[in-house]
Amino acid sequence: MAHLRFMWVTILAGCALLEYGFDKGIVGSFQAMIGFLKVFGYEDPRVPAGWNIASGPQQIISSFMLLGAFLSCFAAGPLGSFMGRRWCILFGVVLLIISITIMIVTTSMGVLYLSRLLMGFGNGLVVAFTMVYVSELAPGKLRGIAYGFMTTWITAGTAIGLLIANSTNSIDSRLCYQIPLYVLYAMPVLSILSLPFLPESPRWLLLKGKDEEALKALTWIRNGAYNRLTLQSEFEEMRLNALHELETQSYWLVLDLFKGTNLRRTCLCVAVGLINPGIGAMYILSFGTYMFKVVGVPDPFKWIVLTQWIGVIGLLFAYYFVGKIGRRTMLLIGTSMCSLGMLFFGVIFSIPSIKGTNAVSIGVIFLTSWFQFWFNFGVVPVTYLVAGEIPAQNLRAYSSGLSTGAGYMFGWLTTYTAPYFINPAELNWGGKYGYIWFGTSLIVITFIYFMIPETKGRSLEEIEEMFDQRVATKDFPAYVSRNAELARQEAEKDLYGVEKAGAVHAEAANRV
Repeated sequence: MAHLRFMWVTILAGCALLEYGFDKGIVGSFQAMIGFLKVFGYEDPRVPAGWNIASGPQQIISSFMLLGAFLSCFAAGPLGSFMGRRWCILFGVVLLIISITIMIVTTSMGVLYLSRLLMGFGNGLVVAFTMVYVSELAPGKLRGIAYGFMTTWITAGTAIGLLIANSTNSIDSRLCYQIPLYVLYAMPVLSILSLPFLPESPRWLLLKGKDEEALKALTWIRNGAYNRLTLQSEFEEMRLNALHELETQSYWLVLDLFKGTNLRRTCLCVAVGLINPGIGAMYILSFGTYMFKVVGVPDPFKWIVLTQWIGVIGLLFAYYFVGKIGRRTMLLIGTSMCSLGMLFFGVIFSIPSIKGTNAVSIGVIFLTSWFQFWFNFGVVPVTYLVAGEIPAQNLRAYSSGLSTGAGYMFGWLTTYTAPYFINPAELNWGGKYGYIWFGTSLIVITFIYFMIPETKGRSLEEIEEMFDQRVATKDFPAYVSRNAELARQEAEKDLYGVEKAGAVHAEAANRV
């Protein structure tokens, strides 16, 4: 339990992500609630429930949260550079509280749209900076587990949100959706009470020239996990890397994203951000409950809750395997299995003889469960992890913003256009929409195989060194860091005044 303090910081910082997952679960469910549809929908005898929502409002309610998150990513770099990681998370949390309040009290469709946009902006900041914050605090051997734990907050939040929505679904008034919204207050309030007392990222402090504060923060977070020499070696590696970046960066920092070896990292970060929407995740996550309702699945809320908890089980398996088989292999497994799920979605909706039968309902339930398990096992935790590890230190907030922004933009396109394909009042494709996502999944799998390097067990500084040295994707696992040795020598001089043999680099000693 040497890193117990770091794990507690991960829990307290990551709990803000529960709200993001919770929101995804309950807002998708609202579109199948009679009490919500009586305010924002219309009567429709073509659907089993007797109430429907027009495709236009359906698009905007689901997609404006993603659009707001996309817009927030343009502000991530400047805000992260000026405010630091913790205060950017807190700023996002305050916006979440405001947007929740608006959603509870309004009966105006236009104001509801505004609240969804504001909710997305706040969530964009929270997601981007929580991932950056924990990435910069984590030792290399625990970074994968920490990211798995944080994404569990998102998935569990969705599952809990669906569970609460299922409990309030039968209420034939506005309370059916207001009660879940009241519950949304819990996590932002906890974040406001805890985050000001946590340490700032030592890597961000070094970029601001606050070396003493950075060492103090690192010493607090490691809390005896390393001996003095190993801790000092880790700090010197961070410090030397920060000095290098400060010496080489441009006046307009954002332009460095597209220069030299940073261009490769920027392209990879953006591409990694497109993996989740590229395999059709937003189709399943945003319209799962609606699809269950349309095909006549009995008790759709209960079944969608079950499929979401199967996703949580997938994440629990990921904790173990991400440290054993690595990031790249996990991504290949997860995306391949999700692509098969999308293929069979299309197949079962293409068989005329089973249309409208129980076989379709059973197939939709099984394939949604299949997708949730593999998506949460090998996709969602690893994409966040890789996007957080690849960027240069002084560009991490900018790169992470671009990565999450790209994901949100294409996720928005999915949620905006999906109703045209699946709504009975439009094209009425239903699960045949999965054929499109099977095709895009094949492109995603090819990209991962040839372009994503393996970064398992490496410090952020080692990863940056490998990109600076233009190491080929296939050669990442075998690379031996040079800067780690220089950092060790600097640490020995700081502690002993002379070179002393036998020091062990913090990450080299703990490769997994």
